Formats: sequence, structure tokens, C-alpha cells
Amino acid sequence: MSKVILRIEHLTKRYPDQSQPALEDFSLTLYAGERVGVIGANGSGKTTLFRLIMNLLLPDNGSIQWESGEAAEEDGLYPGYLPEHSTGLDNFTPLELLELAGGMMGLTREQIRTRSTELLEWAGLASHGEELLGGFSKGMRQRVLLALALIHRPQLLLLDEPMSGLDPQGQQELRRLLQSLPHQALLLATHRLEVVEWLCDRVVILHQGRIVGEVNLGKVTQQIFFLEGDAGVREALKKIPGVEIRNSHTRGKREKVELLASGTDLETILRQLKQRRLSVHRVQTRSILEELYRQYVEENSVHH
Repeated sequence: MSKVILRIEHLTKRYPDQSQPALEDFSLTLYAGERVGVIGANGSGKTTLFRLIMNLLLPDNGSIQWESGEAAEEDGLYPGYLPEHSTGLDNFTPLELLELAGGMMGLTREQIRTRSTELLEWAGLASHGEELLGGFSKGMRQRVLLALALIHRPQLLLLDEPMSGLDPQGQQELRRLLQSLPHQALLLATHRLEVVEWLCDRVVILHQGRIVGEVNLGKVTQQIFFLEGDAGVREALKKIPGVEIRNSHTRGKREKVELLASGTDLETILRQLKQRRLSVHRVQTRSILEELYRQYVEENSVHH
């Protein structure tokens, strides 16, 4: 088992003007190199959790312990943080911000200079180091903020809704950078399940400040498929082992079937339909994570 980076136990935070705690009895152990997604609707407690980890808020109950048992800033373990929103940066250049961030983290001038050059090159911003952020696109700003979060080579990176407000190109660029990160621990807060799927190993589901479920993505093998084919596809699918038909309807001379199967089952399904001379015109897929998320939230809502 990898060493523990962060241990959160029974964390609770209530704001004075709210009857419900923003975060209630939250516990999580994060290991070196592990990537954990925290998913939930807006107001579920994700940002409160990050502010508590960053020591920007104090908990009412519970504890946050780093590897050494000390506070993060006392042990050099202070996490890198990519916030959802940033303001007041328009009149700074990336190099100025990296120098400021590096100084705050105790880096020498030489370390800051070397690291800034590395990070701007990595982020595709080498030619924009001395330009004001006021002229940057949202995607470029996010890449600058990611570089700032990584200036001190943190063991843990906190990402709060990293894709928020990005156009498709900006999402693609940030996704490429996140996938190229070294193997540090990562905690991602988002309501976008597809972001969690390609980046995380494990998912914690938050609802109204409480953990209502946890999913190990490595053990999730089934997916939801939408298969559109010739009339007769549904009857043929019923005869194939390992296929669970969830829904179907006929549209003209075609049938559209929603089914639950693994990715390897899909190959068998398509092969057997071809043998039966049934054409498949379209296959779409959706992760079962969306289904699991809905189930956990609905079960918890019923109990409350």
C-alpha cells in the first residue's frame, strides 16, 4: 500500500446563516499518487472541503492530517490549488505571478526562474510569459493557474471545477496537460462525471454535505450502450448471454435498444448480430457512473 498523503477524519463545517452543515462527518484517506474525484451538485460541499484543506476555513469538528501529522505549510506539503474562479490578475503577467507564487513557497530566485521556464513551456505559454493576463482567453488563464499550482512541485494537487467556462478547445488543452502530470496525488472536485472518469481512480459522491457513496473506477466494467440497428435487433440481443436490455423502441424500420454490458461483451454482441445478418447503424456509450451517482443520491434523499 502506498504511503498516506492526507488523512481527513469526521470533518464538519457549518456556516452561521445555514441550518444544514455545508460539510458533515467527511472522512477520506488519500494515498501517494492516487487520484480521487469528489462529485456532487452545486452546494454539495465540494468547495467548502477544499477551503478547509487549504486552511482558508477552520472546521467545527474533525481533523485534517498530513503525512507528517503536521499542518501542510509546516511540512512543505502545501498543496497546489487550481480554483474555479480567479479575479484581480488582469494586470499581471504569467512570469510575475510565477515569481510571486514561487517566493511564497520559499523557492530561491534561481529555482523560480528555472521552474517558470519549465512550466510555461509545458503549458504552451512560453511566448506569452510577459503578456498581461487581461488579454488571455479563459483556457490560457486556466493553464497559467495550473502552472502556479505546480510551481513548488506539490505532492497533492487540488482541482476545483477545472473545466468550468472553457470552450471545447480550452477543455482539450487542459485535459492534455492534466493527463501529462507526474504521479502526484490529486483531488478533483466537479459535477462533470466525464472529467472524473478519464482522470481519477476513485470517486467519492457528496450530497448535501455528506458522503453518500464511493466508487472504485478500476472495478467498474459495465457501461450503458445505445445501439441502433435493423428491426429484430432487440430479439437477437435477448438471446446473447451477459446482456441486460434496459429499454427499447422502434423508429421506422430501425430499433433503438439501451443495454447494459461490458466493453468486451460489446465485441461479442456486434459479431453475433453480424452473423444474424442484422446491421448496426450506430453505437453510443454512457458511463454507468452517472447511473451509480443518481442511485446513491436518490437513496440518500429518501432516507432524509
